[in-house]
Amino acid sequence: MTNDEIVDSLNDLVKINNDRINGFEKAAADIEDSELASLFKNLTSQSRKFRSELADSIVRMGGEVPGIEETSTGSKIHRAWIDIKSAFTGKDRHTVLESCVFGENVAVEEYEEVLEDEEIPAYIRQTLSTQLDELRQTRDQIVTLRNVTE
Repeated sequence: MTNDEIVDSLNDLVKINNDRINGFEKAAADIEDSELASLFKNLTSQSRKFRSELADSIVRMGGEVPGIEETSTGSKIHRAWIDIKSAFTGKDRHTVLESCVFGENVAVEEYEEVLEDEEIPAYIRQTLSTQLDELRQTRDQIVTLRNVTE
């Protein structure tokens, strides 16, 4: 994998985190459940942190970082966030959490796919592995909350 290909993969992850930021900000603003609003605000912060860490690696490799407005339009994660946003019309806790689980599963899959490449530098691999672990924990937390609402 060339530097440009690594930068492209990292930019895809930045866009996924942009989707998460936009989705969780919308979720926090629209949900009437204070527990979920707090969770979504924390996940917005997590996504911003991930984005910043990815941006550092991209710059270090000589690449350019996509702006916050650039999202993964046309991708599975974008469709997941559309589902999350539309779930708020009914503001049903279970439906919102189900949509979040779907979105987090897509994010986890994208990170796993990038990490399959053995040519990713060790310092980037460490960052991605740490972020992936946190994403899995987040997903598991949301799954638990969803299951409690069934």
